[in-house]
Amino acid sequence: MSLSVTTLGQAVVLLSALASVLPGTTAAAASIPHNDASKIEARAPVPWTARHGLTSAQYQSTFDFLASSGYRLAYVAGYTWNNDPRYAAIWDKNVTAAWVARHGLTAAQYQQAFDTYTSQGYRPKHVYGYAVGSSARYAAIWDKTPAPGNGAWLARHDLGPAQYQQAFDLYRSQGYRLVHVSGYADNGQARYAALWEKPSAGYSWVARHGLTSSQYQQAFNDYTSQGYRPVKVSGYVVGGVDYYAAIWDKAPSPPWVARHGLTSDQYQSAVDQWTGQGYRLTVVSAYTMGSNQDRYAAIWVKDQ
Repeated sequence: MSLSVTTLGQAVVLLSALASVLPGTTAAAASIPHNDASKIEARAPVPWTARHGLTSAQYQSTFDFLASSGYRLAYVAGYTWNNDPRYAAIWDKNVTAAWVARHGLTAAQYQQAFDTYTSQGYRPKHVYGYAVGSSARYAAIWDKTPAPGNGAWLARHDLGPAQYQQAFDLYRSQGYRLVHVSGYADNGQARYAALWEKPSAGYSWVARHGLTSSQYQQAFNDYTSQGYRPVKVSGYVVGGVDYYAAIWDKAPSPPWVARHGLTSDQYQSAVDQWTGQGYRLTVVSAYTMGSNQDRYAAIWVKDQ
């Protein structure tokens, strides 16, 4: 098991290199069930743009171009097409502190990058695990924004389901809040990477992992009926079955929309539809059924 450590506390770089309950308002939209490099342009107060179906080379060149144009990487998901890495990502022009991003990292490379950047005052804001062949790879974003509350945060990766549940229970008992989770496969087994923060005050939240598509839909329906909204969703495939890990909370929010199990064409249509109505793409998770059936789960929030 690889362990990312806890840290308290204008370079832009991109280098390649159980179904269990985990306790924690808006117009709810039910979550329902592409491989070209597709482009999605936004019409929103803060400029943003998204891409999917990008090869490693296309992703690197897109990253370089957008970074030079003042965009920062806000979200990235790795997956494969015929066992060749692909990427889906979101960039925006929100003002932020110095940040760095890496992709295509093995577990050992990710740990090394983690240690290097945290020693320089960065903290992880996003980590996404994905399988290439039988091995896990990681894409991640670090920045120098301070963590909320007393500044405490935790990061873990390469956790099996039982290890993840144990870590979740321990950190929750210590006052930490799960803010990000990524499910993925490594050697055919489910693994999780996650980030926690310790806010000084909070609101109700819940998290689930290891859910099949139907279980995720049921959890989605149950929690949204109780006033929760999805803030993170991660789709991943283990043994040919798509599973989902997600976080919901009761924080105030503009109207939102969530979808999962979308094909590339359905995802493109959904993006066109919701961005046309003033919604901003905030989360995209990409995963592969079989060798070449890419699927997407996403969340949009309406710009106010």
